[in-house]
Amino acid sequence: MADFAKWASACETALWPAGTFRTAFCGNRDETVEGVIEADPIATAVRTLMTTQREWTGTASELLGVFATIVDERTTRSKYWPDTAPAMAGRLRRVATFLREAKIEISFWRQGQARTRVINIRVNTSSPENITAQPSVPSASSAPSGTVLANTLKCNVKTDADGTDAKFTPLSEPVKRNSSRWRVRI
Repeated sequence: MADFAKWASACETALWPAGTFRTAFCGNRDETVEGVIEADPIATAVRTLMTTQREWTGTASELLGVFATIVDERTTRSKYWPDTAPAMAGRLRRVATFLREAKIEISFWRQGQARTRVINIRVNTSSPENITAQPSVPSASSAPSGTVLANTLKCNVKTDADGTDAKFTPLSEPVKRNSSRWRVRI
């Protein structure tokens, strides 16, 4: 989709004013995310829970108990509602991407000696416009100091082109230099 979005944005000025494609694309994406959240009872329950608080931390069993007080009985008795803690955690993992678009972050980890599975749900108040990309810290070399490693990925084949043709094995080759007939190698 990213390649398509780049291509469409580059071509849009021939048909529409600049920014039209991006506006339509983002609008469609937002509608899709909203539709998924509204259709999933777990995502709806998480969003309802997070309207009253900024952060919640606990186990999946505790979350089932909290949701029992938020969600009506008809929803909890439906076949789409998880009955067990592992099922609840699995459903949360599935909707986490869509909830992230709605500014709700879900994270999972293990805590303590007993390695208890903990779920953290929090409202993300930072907007993407305020976040600046920072380069990562370069990793340390695994080679001992003073050792130079050969670059095994470098292509040593010389071509007249920019080097991209050298990465591919030719599928056919000419029979004679001045001949127009080609022989295919299969």
